[in-house]
Amino acid sequence: MAARTGSDPLQTFRSACHEAARRTPDVTFYELTEACGAPEAFHSAAMSDRRLRHRIVCHPATGHVAFAAPPAYPGSAELRFREPPAWAEVFGWFGLRVLRPEVLATPLASVDVSGLGREERERLRRDRSRTLGELLFSWRTERAARGARPG
Repeated sequence: MAARTGSDPLQTFRSACHEAARRTPDVTFYELTEACGAPEAFHSAAMSDRRLRHRIVCHPATGHVAFAAPPAYPGSAELRFREPPAWAEVFGWFGLRVLRPEVLATPLASVDVSGLGREERERLRRDRSRTLGELLFSWRTERAARGARPG
């Protein structure tokens, strides 16, 4: 099994994507976007397998990973979380934690957010996130345009 490749979250995520594609027949890793700028930004990868195309998102501060359907149209920021495929276990080998859709749909009223810092609590109030998935992977199109760059 592979081990986490260091303290750089982007490098760890990139390595996990490459390893999943290398180890799994018919899995292709073809795009990576780095989170930068806004503190709520996240890394994003595009991968496909024999059946589906996937958008994989990674929260750089926590190492949480989620699988989503690809955007409905180019430039769409909507995330529609889905069950991770069997090959998602590779991300765990790199110290990343893959979250299932039912965990991401957990209402924030059921989540202990007391450990959040002042900035995160302000963002939580401002963005009005309702679920854990919205809190971890909030995406604002205007911020994304300024804060994302190819990785």
